[in-house]
Amino acid sequence: MRTDHITYRKATSISVIGLSLQASMALAYFLYSVFALDSSAWTAAIYAAAGLLVWIGLGLSFHQHKLERLEAIEAEAFAASGAEQSSVFEAAGDDLRVQARRLQWIHRALLPGMSLLFGATLAGAGLWRFVEGRKILNSDQWAPTGQFGWAIALGLSAAAIGFVFGRFVAGMAKQKPWANLRAGAAVAAGVAVLGLAVAGANFAAFLGNSAGLRYLNVAAPGFMILLGAEVFFNFILNIYRPRRAGDIPRPAFDSRILGFLAAPDRLAKSVGEAISYQFGFDVTTSWFYRLLSRTLLLLVGLGMVMLWALSSLAVVEPDRKGLITRFGELKREVPSGLYIKWPWPVESLETYPALRVNQIQVATPSPSEEGPILWTTTHVKASEEVYFLVQPTIGLRAGEPGQQPSGSDLALVSAEIPLHYTVTSLEKYERLAPPAMREGLLKAVAARQALEYLSSYSVEEVLGAQRLEINRGLHQRIARAYDAMNAGVQVLFVGVAGVHPPQDEEVSKSFEKVVLSEQAAETTLERARASAIRARTAVAGDVALSSQIIAELDVLERLNTAGAGRDAVVAQQQKIDGLISRAGGEAEVMMLRARADRWRRHMEERSRAARHQGVLLAYKSAPGVFRAQYYLDTIADMASDARVFISAFPTSGVRLNLEDVFDVAAIPTPPKPKEQ
Repeated sequence: MRTDHITYRKATSISVIGLSLQASMALAYFLYSVFALDSSAWTAAIYAAAGLLVWIGLGLSFHQHKLERLEAIEAEAFAASGAEQSSVFEAAGDDLRVQARRLQWIHRALLPGMSLLFGATLAGAGLWRFVEGRKILNSDQWAPTGQFGWAIALGLSAAAIGFVFGRFVAGMAKQKPWANLRAGAAVAAGVAVLGLAVAGANFAAFLGNSAGLRYLNVAAPGFMILLGAEVFFNFILNIYRPRRAGDIPRPAFDSRILGFLAAPDRLAKSVGEAISYQFGFDVTTSWFYRLLSRTLLLLVGLGMVMLWALSSLAVVEPDRKGLITRFGELKREVPSGLYIKWPWPVESLETYPALRVNQIQVATPSPSEEGPILWTTTHVKASEEVYFLVQPTIGLRAGEPGQQPSGSDLALVSAEIPLHYTVTSLEKYERLAPPAMREGLLKAVAARQALEYLSSYSVEEVLGAQRLEINRGLHQRIARAYDAMNAGVQVLFVGVAGVHPPQDEEVSKSFEKVVLSEQAAETTLERARASAIRARTAVAGDVALSSQIIAELDVLERLNTAGAGRDAVVAQQQKIDGLISRAGGEAEVMMLRARADRWRRHMEERSRAARHQGVLLAYKSAPGVFRAQYYLDTIADMASDARVFISAFPTSGVRLNLEDVFDVAAIPTPPKPKEQ
């Protein structure tokens, strides 16, 4: 085949067509992944978009080959004209080969750089999608999107277009000038492989086995990582590969793995060409290559048959149970262990974490932040809040849970209600609903029971006063609802883990004010009760006995008011006295003091009366003597503290000698009486 500019122009046109088809498939995968939220389709879209670099690189290189061929034709015409023999044009030949130097730059710098960019894109995007796929693989809440028809149609279309176009381009690559088109054929084959995988996994999920679709979320990114690693490996090998004159360098983004898929009829020859290209000599003439080329397809077919036969072995993990289906029809339920079944697709095994404790959030999800959770702080998204209607106060509740409340006002609270359950019957659990709707159905039934049950309680009770009772009742209601619908699950725990008002700051503050007021009222009441207890204990010695004494005092008051007989009143007083004496508090002490004071005063008055009787008898016996004695005693009492001197003489002059007692000079001299 001639290597003229027309040849390379055709290769450039094929590269542009390949670029258009690749972009169309990437856009189709992207739109479907956004519409159906399909993770595997999003991975395929990234791979198809990354393949645009390959077609761009091929288009640029073949276009430059075309320009170089045109430049060579001009150089040959210039040389044939004889003009270069003149001194003026002696050095013009090398300067005119601008396109040739640019072509060398493309093969030495541009294509290796684009290869590294392509490999880095595949490896980086594959690693990112692999991490996301691991989350899906380990999640028990993942379910297929349900858009099986669109996924199958898109996957088969991409597989057909990629395989047909890849085979066409691979046929062109058999010609030496178009050899680098193998890279484009490999990229198209990769799109076909991913499309076939997406279609097959969604078809199996449509039949009821979603395991392939689940594992595709990690298998497709792993495939991308492998291809990215191959690009870097090819880049390193190209550095040390021996060069031969006239060879067109093979870019590093030319995948040998996908090249075998693009030309399966030339598998052995492709392997030989890859080895010969890398080591710089022809290996197709060796006996080992000839033996391998004759038996390779047989060995590959035998390996595929063995892999298919291994699908008859099924393993159920220790924390799971399995259901074996035959052409989509349930056959039997099996516990954990190793089982032999008919190979796929006759029989398939679907496992469930039946022995594992599964958890669903019936209402508001649990807070993701660590530390204390306050009513006035945002700890979950507002769109994830689930609210319940409850009674505003205890007084508005009609009676027991389940009765209609008598009040018309309602309160709004957000509740966190985790539910833990295990699967007891896989057959019932499988018949409950499709896998994508199963957990949602359980959650909806539990949420309905919670909404009905909590509406019969007040805010105070839901916030904590009756939390234990609410948890027990809610557990029983949800368990009965699941049993009624034959869900095949056992509820292990369900409870109100947290309750708070709406996260709006003003609403939360209003709730806090009400709670603070109620707490202040309770504090005042408790202080009053404590004061009453202290007073009763101090007075009566015992709270219960003080209550009994107060009750008996009320009885005594009623007897006095009703005008009861003296005997009844005295008997009641004696009863009260006995209770007070038994109490031993301040009341008994006061009563004892009152009795002691009474007897003291009584005895004092009796003693005065007795003395008075003695005085009367003494007076009657000798009235004169009694009066004189009384007079003298009175004078003695009056003069006991006075300086009074009684004299028997009629003169009034009295001489006092007090020198020995105090200084006589200090005594003032009385004035002399005036003479008459």
